[in-house]
Amino acid sequence: MNWFKRKRIFLDYASATPVLPEVLKTMENYWSREFYNPNAIYAEGETVKKEMKKCRHAIASILGVNVDEVIFTSGGTEANVLAVRGVRPGKIIFEEESHPSVSEAIVENKSKEVVLVSSVTTDNKLGRQIRKERKKNPPTGGPLLHVDASQTAQYFDVSLERLSCDMLTLDSAKLYGPKGIGALVVRRGVKLNLPPRGTLPAPLIVGFTKALEIAVRDRESEFKRLDKLADDFAKEIQSNLPNVEVNKISPNIVNVSVPGILPEFLVLKLDSGGVMVSAGPACNANKPEPRDMPVRFSLGRFTTLSDLKRATAILIKLIKS
Repeated sequence: MNWFKRKRIFLDYASATPVLPEVLKTMENYWSREFYNPNAIYAEGETVKKEMKKCRHAIASILGVNVDEVIFTSGGTEANVLAVRGVRPGKIIFEEESHPSVSEAIVENKSKEVVLVSSVTTDNKLGRQIRKERKKNPPTGGPLLHVDASQTAQYFDVSLERLSCDMLTLDSAKLYGPKGIGALVVRRGVKLNLPPRGTLPAPLIVGFTKALEIAVRDRESEFKRLDKLADDFAKEIQSNLPNVEVNKISPNIVNVSVPGILPEFLVLKLDSGGVMVSAGPACNANKPEPRDMPVRFSLGRFTTLSDLKRATAILIKLIKS
């Protein structure tokens, strides 16, 4: 894509993705021409309302849920907060890799009963384990399972049945869709205490839906392409820098830890060298990173072999110096 070819190398797709031209095209009509409030009862408003219903149907179909189980949010962070704050009072367990919005939304509770387990895994072993726990605890039903699939929906089947989960977080900004829109998908029968919802942002929802459809369409081919690029990238770094710790944690993410070098310092030096990466979630960028936090290289739809060769050469030269 000519519009994304730059001298600088972007390897921070886990924090943000550009909006695809196909997505932009679907949104155009709803900025100025079909700008009407979907809650209005006049004909133009009803037309937009019908389009919002179509979007819900499309997302629900992809995830294998009913239409009323899709709750639109302002993004992945709000979806995570709604999931955590919406459950009944009790103990909440979350994975270390979870987004900061999960831990920060937890309200301290002295109860020992686990009411929610929040995960980022795409392996449904945890889901099956939760189901077994429910059978052991018929009165309470056991804890609910929430999966934040913001980073993984691009490369894995994240339908609720596949993950055996009760709630799912999606973020358009990680799917090459517009920022400011996402969804919390809630399995029917799960009761959440949620605040009132505002007027639906039609352009964002249309773009989000299209981005998700494209992600599903290209999921298999992009998984294979990026998985191979990430493998080669990790091996090249390790072979040239044996003292550096390199971990490939997903098809498109490679974590690099350099003994004796602070992650923030390495990120800034790479930036000056023309490579854009991050250390931890972008939402946490204003907080000091732990000394052992790895630098995250995240590949995406427009990452090329040439990009990675250049980035590898810059990283090797930087660390050896």
